[in-house]
Amino acid sequence: MGKASAGRTSRAVGGWLLAVGWWLWALGCAGGYDAQTSLRNSVDEFHEGFRWGAMGSMIPHVPSADRGTFAVDYEARMDGVSMADYEVSRVVIAEDSQSARVWVRLAWFRASEMELREAVVREEWLRDGSNWLRTEFEVERGELP
Repeated sequence: MGKASAGRTSRAVGGWLLAVGWWLWALGCAGGYDAQTSLRNSVDEFHEGFRWGAMGSMIPHVPSADRGTFAVDYEARMDGVSMADYEVSRVVIAEDSQSARVWVRLAWFRASEMELREAVVREEWLRDGSNWLRTEFEVERGELP
């Protein structure tokens, strides 16, 4: 075998190893996307909806049995209230990737008072296919409207 032939074989093997390495990396990233990114997308969609009063963004992340009650409760609580901001401060996904705890800082005010208030809420989320549902929440600090 000549030098030219050995060089082509070496490049072919190197290219093959690079391709296999890339696919292994892509599969690893895709696995992380399934749980972490889909959860974060659901949490952000829910809280952006909460902030701007977009029920259509919140409802897909509320369990079916609770949707009617949630909508009525939201309308009553948020009358005259504006959400200034929210920040997801911590996310812990269970080992089986089927549930998670999420801590969110919410800043809000009543238009009649113009006093900014904050609350830290711990939320429980359950995976439902590619979607996540917020099943419970508890105020850990501050108050909600």
